[in-house]
Amino acid sequence: MVIDKKTLKGGFAACAGSYFRLFKQSEIKHALTVFLYHDVTYSPSEFSKMYNLNVPPDLFDFQLKYIKSCFNVITPDELIRGEIPPRAAMVTFDDGVKGFFSDAAEIIEHNKVPTVIFLNTQPVSGVIFRSGLITYLCVKEEGFKEYLINAVGKGNLISPLFLNCTRAIVDSYVQRCGKDFKEAVEGFVGQFASDDDLKKTSESKYIYYGNHLYNHDVALTLSDDELRESYMKNMEVLLTFKNFTNLFAFPFGQPRTTFSERQIDLIVSYGAKKVFSSYPVINYNPLNSYLHRIDLTDFNDTRSKIWYQVFYAGIRNNSIFKSLKKALSK
Repeated sequence: MVIDKKTLKGGFAACAGSYFRLFKQSEIKHALTVFLYHDVTYSPSEFSKMYNLNVPPDLFDFQLKYIKSCFNVITPDELIRGEIPPRAAMVTFDDGVKGFFSDAAEIIEHNKVPTVIFLNTQPVSGVIFRSGLITYLCVKEEGFKEYLINAVGKGNLISPLFLNCTRAIVDSYVQRCGKDFKEAVEGFVGQFASDDDLKKTSESKYIYYGNHLYNHDVALTLSDDELRESYMKNMEVLLTFKNFTNLFAFPFGQPRTTFSERQIDLIVSYGAKKVFSSYPVINYNPLNSYLHRIDLTDFNDTRSKIWYQVFYAGIRNNSIFKSLKKALSK
């Protein structure tokens, strides 16, 4: 019998997650586990499917309920004050796509789970979502890769392609083509939040707005001045909402490849109380100014698979974990 990779991964995750649930609970007792989401909808965009960014609303409801039953979910204010209870957790979102406001917000309210959404506010005003534009050019636009190679130099090109996409390169390509790609990118990425969405949701007792740069640039491609400008422009908008919290999450969120340690220090110098990555590990020192987040997707559709996600990156080199993975692959 041939078992496909998805089924094999699911079986492995279920077994590993059960082991983690039984034997690794002590590790979260004095730690902070921060969960990361992007979109919640029954109709994900092509972009969302491509990068596995969506969780259906019914599954999101299940995940929130389970997180609430296993952890003490804290507010941003409690984090900033250093009030960290045993088995502490946070729930966060990135970007600001429509699904958060149309589907996720109601589920968050119903479950009374404090949630931070790290927003890029420029796309809310109708400007093209830069992450979507970069991705669209890299995967859809014939000729862009060649243009990128010529601009960067073949020997200097790094993977994945979007890491090479500075503002100057992308903007010059768009100008050269003589079109703005706005309609194509919106069809690819899906709908973003509106001003009305932000105003309405800012009244929530459980939802907070954090800073995610003005328009989702790869921080490592920005100069210090550009980084500060993007941070401050976004801050100007966010400060108009009473539910703003002075937390920051790097777009793309991968340490060293999308932002540097020096840029963490810069963001803190701008006033951010805590800075978040998207590196999927538990925070064993929650008082640090720099913290990590673990993404949950539609793959994590059982209790065991949620525990698998919580511990996977932190112990994937563990000998017991390697043995279990090897046994299930036979």
